[in-house]
Amino acid sequence: MDLGVTTDRRRQKLIVIALLIGVAATSFPTTLLAASIETIRLDFDSDLATISWVQVAPSLGFALGMPMFGKLGDLYGHRRVYVIGFGVSTAFSLLTALAWSPLSLILARTISQLGGGATGTAAIALVAGLLPADQRSRSFGILNMAGGLAPVLGVVVGGPAVDAIGWRALFVLAAIPAGIAWVLGLFVLGETTKRPDVTFDTWGGLALGAGATALLFGINRIRPWGIAHPVVIVCFVLTPVLIAAFVRIERRVQWPLLPLRYLRERSFTASTATMFFMQASFIGSFMLAPLMVMRLFHYSVSRTSLVLMSRPLGFAIGAWVAGHHHSTRSMRKLQLYGNGLLIVGSVFMVLGPIGRSLWLIEVGLVITGFSNGYSRTVLSSLVLTAVDDTDVGIATGVLNMTSQLGSAIGTTVMSAIIANSVEPSTMGWAFGAALIVALLTVPATALHRARAHAT
Repeated sequence: MDLGVTTDRRRQKLIVIALLIGVAATSFPTTLLAASIETIRLDFDSDLATISWVQVAPSLGFALGMPMFGKLGDLYGHRRVYVIGFGVSTAFSLLTALAWSPLSLILARTISQLGGGATGTAAIALVAGLLPADQRSRSFGILNMAGGLAPVLGVVVGGPAVDAIGWRALFVLAAIPAGIAWVLGLFVLGETTKRPDVTFDTWGGLALGAGATALLFGINRIRPWGIAHPVVIVCFVLTPVLIAAFVRIERRVQWPLLPLRYLRERSFTASTATMFFMQASFIGSFMLAPLMVMRLFHYSVSRTSLVLMSRPLGFAIGAWVAGHHHSTRSMRKLQLYGNGLLIVGSVFMVLGPIGRSLWLIEVGLVITGFSNGYSRTVLSSLVLTAVDDTDVGIATGVLNMTSQLGSAIGTTVMSAIIANSVEPSTMGWAFGAALIVALLTVPATALHRARAHAT
């Protein structure tokens, strides 16, 4: 398979189309799955804290897989990682449909998303490795737009099937685009440069993964077990110890998983911090939105999914706009613009449940969706300017890991606030937490700007 950047226009279009389908496949079930959580919980007679791991654990798997698969792609080729990832994702998506308990559902879905984590990082690295520099920002916008529109298609195609057959139909349908992406990866994509002389940092990967797992598990268990529970305390004690061990390992090994010098790069650190807070707010509130709509307005899964379609549509439009703005405007200003819109949209999400107003909720969904699509496209481009070409995979993986960790923490904390409540005031408090986190994106953006001016 060919290596390096291609100058053939037809080939470039085929690459973007193949990656577009792959990105769409990974996000196809997200909106409908969020709307189906209550149905799944009732089907298994489970509690919300447990069943929320159907979303939290895959997010964690996605997060842990991204930097490691990104590094593997840097070393052995991103096309290889992409193809293997979609093979795993397709197989375990089908197994998810056969789940017989909450545990089997969570495990199958998590492994499927581990495969998705491999493909998400590889897709961005393949754009950077196979397309000319002047086409990358627009391509990122197109891929993010596809990622935003895919959940809408999932609702349109899968919503009636879920209502008629049940939630298991969602995972059968999700396996179809994943299988198509696997085939296209085999026959359309070229390979990126390999580095067979470099070894994979296994111990660093294990330390990072263990630290992230301890943090997420501890947060998830606070509500059902209490913050004073021994397991919760151990998790919070282990987290900084494991992260410190990761840093120590990275300083000592010849080929670190993440070269620590990138943490001193202003574009890199400001972007990852912004991504963390942005996703904690955006995804945390997004996962609560279907519960709020179903409990306040007593909507079905398909009708709730239709209400939620406005957010991925806004995301797609925001990604497309950012892809076209990027070449003519300061990335710092674009980042600040996206964060400001997230705050405005979060205010509407607080007011919606308090006033039992569906139109306020819809406005909030559209604005927060647009802001997220816009900012993610900008941040993807910004991070790549801070690292060497040989480290695109790990840099993208760390950015996406930060995104997924923020998403998982936001979902866990806000699910703990809302629990089984049907009170509008409780829902308002949960979305208020999302607003507070959204405000934290401003210091991250300001930090980037202040440091940039200092150079």
